[in-house]
Amino acid sequence: MRKAVLNTLLVGLLVVVAASCGSIKTMQKNHNQVRYQVSPNPLEAHGDKVIVTINGNIPENYFQKNAVVYMQPILTWETGEVILSPMNLKGSKIEGNGKAIDKKTGGRFVYKDTVLYREGMENAQLTLNPVAYKAKAVNEADATHSEALENPGAIQLGNVKISQGINSTSNRVDIRGDLSMAPHNYSPKTTELMTANIYFTVNMADLNWNNEQNKKNDAKRAVDNMKSYIANNSVPRQIFVNAWASPEGEESYNIGLSKKRSETTEKLVNNILDEALTERAKAENIKPADVKKYIQDAKKDVVLQTNAKGEDWDNFIRLVEGSSLREKNTVINVVKSQPDKIRREQEIRNMSVVFRQIEEDILPILRRGEIAFNFSGVQKTDQEIAKMAVTNPDDLTFDELMYAASLTSNYANKLAIYKSTTERFGSQWEGWNNAGAVGLTLNQLDESRQYLETADKLSPNNATIKNNLALLHLALKDVQTADKYMQEAVALGNEQAMVNQAIVDIKKGNYEEAARKLDGRKCVYNLALLQLLTGNTGNAIRTLDCCMDQTAEVNYLRAVCYARLDDVPGLIKNLREATKQEPAYKYKAKNDIEFRRYISNYEFQTIVNN
Repeated sequence: MRKAVLNTLLVGLLVVVAASCGSIKTMQKNHNQVRYQVSPNPLEAHGDKVIVTINGNIPENYFQKNAVVYMQPILTWETGEVILSPMNLKGSKIEGNGKAIDKKTGGRFVYKDTVLYREGMENAQLTLNPVAYKAKAVNEADATHSEALENPGAIQLGNVKISQGINSTSNRVDIRGDLSMAPHNYSPKTTELMTANIYFTVNMADLNWNNEQNKKNDAKRAVDNMKSYIANNSVPRQIFVNAWASPEGEESYNIGLSKKRSETTEKLVNNILDEALTERAKAENIKPADVKKYIQDAKKDVVLQTNAKGEDWDNFIRLVEGSSLREKNTVINVVKSQPDKIRREQEIRNMSVVFRQIEEDILPILRRGEIAFNFSGVQKTDQEIAKMAVTNPDDLTFDELMYAASLTSNYANKLAIYKSTTERFGSQWEGWNNAGAVGLTLNQLDESRQYLETADKLSPNNATIKNNLALLHLALKDVQTADKYMQEAVALGNEQAMVNQAIVDIKKGNYEEAARKLDGRKCVYNLALLQLLTGNTGNAIRTLDCCMDQTAEVNYLRAVCYARLDDVPGLIKNLREATKQEPAYKYKAKNDIEFRRYISNYEFQTIVNN
């Protein structure tokens, strides 16, 4: 009898033990019924961060009342991994931290964590292998995966792949921005300087005294006054002739046009000298047969410097600033913030009403030749200053060195001149700032940082320097410090920083703020990216289409736009062009989640694998 009772108790105990173990094992066995869904899918990088949101759905009669499930997602990719924060689910009988799940009804849970985006994460897998164990209370809510497995009877429910890949399109923001350069203060000496302007008809280089501006500004009288002064006083020691074209149309054409106008102006100067010296010869009773030699001798010591200046953007800004244009601040901002002259003109032309007024009131004044007679002595020519900046910088003043840097379009030469400026005039912040800005353009980040930080020490609270420091830290991928400097530059009134701040906003994922700062801008790459990120894909394509520089990054982003629209021909055309311009985009495209649907497309494969 006792033996039978004992057997019954043992069987009962085994049943209890079996039931106890079986409940966890049953959760393991039925783990495929639990649903894990990431949102968005695939994951997206915004502002260099990836927000991981997992929505879980646990079915009825699955979760045991005395069970704890420890979850810790992991992001893994070819060269690294990130272990995310843990989360506990618990049955209805469990005390402590965690999301309670009812056995009878099941339940839902939401897991959230944020990780920094890193290079190579494009193909990262998000996986989860929950650990289940029985307990009376949740132990060590922040335990590691291995610590969770140390609980008595703990088992892994099974590895689950939740998502594949991270969309990093938001990181394609153009961080170069608009640098702030300290201007040079060099100008020819004005002692005994006599000037006159003559004006030309649009696209013309002949001298026409009936031109409206010549009449309005009494240009003929100014020239006659010069002639009279030379005839009755002295011959100039140095003559400057400069000529410009108004900044519309083909730049190469305008350069040639300004050259022709400089030749016309130089011819006028020679006529002024000849006529004035002829009068002087008569007054000095020079014999008619000797007048020609008299004129030649008088002109022999005159230094004539003629320059074709091309398009006159500097005076364009000055005239716009002093005008009554309603949108003059927008026009000035376009000119100062857009270094590409073709794109600059197009953006102004896009403001059609404003441009008509500019055509009538401003551009005619810029089509001119300038004559300056210097009676006090000979100064250095632009060619001499440019040469001395390289060969004998010690013989130039601070203003002359700063001016010399503006005479070259070669950034390496600019940097060399600004370095000379910092060596000779170390207390002047302008040279340090400009050296830092050019160094940033050349991607010499360490040098740029030294120059800009020195400039900042010499001139604290300088909006020009703060703007450049912000762009430097963007290049260094330090968005937080960049944001700090950018806000300081904006507070100090730097116009470039007001636009550049949109870059920081995009990097931080503040798309509405970025859109506000780019309001009124057109044909800008970052605007197209912003439109794409906010779902305005069609507008993004139109913005990219009107960008003046059709670079590899423009073509690649347009390929992304067409991929989102499932327009395969548009995708292939633009991706092919981008990879021709920049072969590195082949690797990017192969791993870009934007093109995941097209990875088996024959034309896509041809582009990325050849």
